[in-house]
Amino acid sequence: MKKVRANYMKKANFNVMHNRIIQSIFVFGAVILLAVSCQDVDFNGPKHGKAHMNVKLTDAPGDYQEVNVEVQALRIHYTPFSDDTVDVDPDKDGKWIELPVDPMTINLLELTNGVDTLLSSADLDPGRYRELRLILGHDNTVMVDDMLHDLKVPSGQQSGYKIKFKTELEAGEELDVIIDFDASRSVHKAGRSGKYILKPVLKAFVESGEKAEAGSISGTVEPVDARPTVFAVAGSDTISSTHADTTDGGFMLRGLEEGLYDLVIEPAGDQYSVTTETGISVESGSETNLDPIILDENE
Repeated sequence: MKKVRANYMKKANFNVMHNRIIQSIFVFGAVILLAVSCQDVDFNGPKHGKAHMNVKLTDAPGDYQEVNVEVQALRIHYTPFSDDTVDVDPDKDGKWIELPVDPMTINLLELTNGVDTLLSSADLDPGRYRELRLILGHDNTVMVDDMLHDLKVPSGQQSGYKIKFKTELEAGEELDVIIDFDASRSVHKAGRSGKYILKPVLKAFVESGEKAEAGSISGTVEPVDARPTVFAVAGSDTISSTHADTTDGGFMLRGLEEGLYDLVIEPAGDQYSVTTETGISVESGSETNLDPIILDENE
C-alpha cells in the first residue's frame, strides 16, 4: 500500500511540474506576441518611418528578335525634406542612393504590352527624389536574322544613364516607378562596320497611387494574323507604340500623360486597312480598356 501511494505521489508531482512548465511556455509566448504587436511594424508595407518604392522595367518593342541588356546597378538622387527655417539645395544637400539590385540580363522584347520585371524594391527615407541612373554592363546583345551580335555601349557611361524623374515620398507611402526602355530607338547599326551600338532611350514615371503621372490604353485587335502595330498619337506627335500580341491580338500602351489620344492601327502587309480610333481619354493612374478593334479587309 505504501509503495502504491509513493508511486501515486511521484506521478502527481510530475503532473504538477509538467503543468507548470506548459503554463510557463504559454506565458512566455504570450509576452513575445504582445511585444511584437506593440512594435510599429507593418509586415505588408514600409518599415516604421520609411516609405517604399518598387522600380520596374518595361519596353517599347523593336524590330529585332532579341535585345538583351545586362543591368548591374540602379541609383536614385535623394534630398531630405526641409523645414520652414532651412532652405535645401538639391545639388548641395542631396545625395545619390544605391538601390538594391540583383545583377541580371534581360531580354527587353519580353517586356511589352503590360509586362514588366522588378529591378528593385526598397524602403527609403521620406524626402524628394529626382533622377534615376541605370548602370549597364558590357554583356549586351541583339539578335537579327537568328544571329546574335554584340551591342557596344559607348565609353564614359560608368556613372549610369540618366533618367529624368521627380517625386516626393512621405512616411508610410508606397509607389511603383516604371522605367520604359525603348528598344527600337536604343539600338543603332553603324554604317561601315556593321556593328550594333546601344544608346539607351529611357523614361520613368509613377504609375500607381495618388501621385501617378501616367495612364494606359489597352485592348485587342482582330484578326490576329494582321500583326498590327498600334500607335498612340496626340496632335501630330506619336507618343507611344507597340506590336499587338501575335497569339491573342492584345496590346497595352503605358506611360501616357493624362489627355486625349488617337489610336492608329497599322496592319503588316496589304490585306487589311489602316484603322484610327479617335478621342480616347486617358487618366493618370488608370487603364482605359477599349472594345475589340476589328480591321477591315482591303478589296
